[in-house]
Amino acid sequence: MKLLKTSVAVASLLMASVSSFAQTAEEIVSKHLKAIGGADGWKKVETIKMNGAMTAQGMEIPLNITIQNNKAWRLDLEIMGTSNYQILTNSEGWAYFPIQQMQKPEPMTPDMVKAMKNELDIAGDFVDYKAKGNKFEFLGKDEVEGTEALKLKLTSKDGKEKTYFLDATNYYIIREVEKIVADGQEVEMATNYSNYQKLEGGLIFPMTIESPQGPITFKSVELNPKVDESIFKPAN
Repeated sequence: MKLLKTSVAVASLLMASVSSFAQTAEEIVSKHLKAIGGADGWKKVETIKMNGAMTAQGMEIPLNITIQNNKAWRLDLEIMGTSNYQILTNSEGWAYFPIQQMQKPEPMTPDMVKAMKNELDIAGDFVDYKAKGNKFEFLGKDEVEGTEALKLKLTSKDGKEKTYFLDATNYYIIREVEKIVADGQEVEMATNYSNYQKLEGGLIFPMTIESPQGPITFKSVELNPKVDESIFKPAN
């Protein structure tokens, strides 16, 4: 009987620890959403336009990103006098890069479309994460370039994994590490976020994004602008 009571006590302690761990992850998500302006505010954003520039190979490349929430996404790049673009919808996508000698828009493969679909979600992984089938796990604290960070592992409903690092003082995302497939091998790609600024409606947005492709600095971010849906179709 004594052994049974001990086993029950240990089991209860373990369950309490697991519950506390899960609750901690949920609390961190909640604090992050509050820090960036609130989930309700982000759910009101149906379109977004971002204007800025990417630095790559010593060049500053003007770019524009336009998103229609959960419907379509377009990236425009001006490179050495050429107008290049990439378009994504829920079901298909196209790329047109005359800088790479493309003569016309070329369709993206189904795997590429699937891999990029997350770009269509303006609000991101944290807003309504349970409804989206996302699960968060708190992995403890870490350090990102001298900043104490809270480490959250995201597992999406299709099994994809990301790791987010949130500044422990303000709950902003400062790094995202995602597992991707490149040249047939799974690798981790890190993206850093900084220079957070307040937009209309009190929403907070990172104006600098650094990835292996090169740093992007946004000069302006417009929420709920009128968007001509024809831009999400490739020009012949």
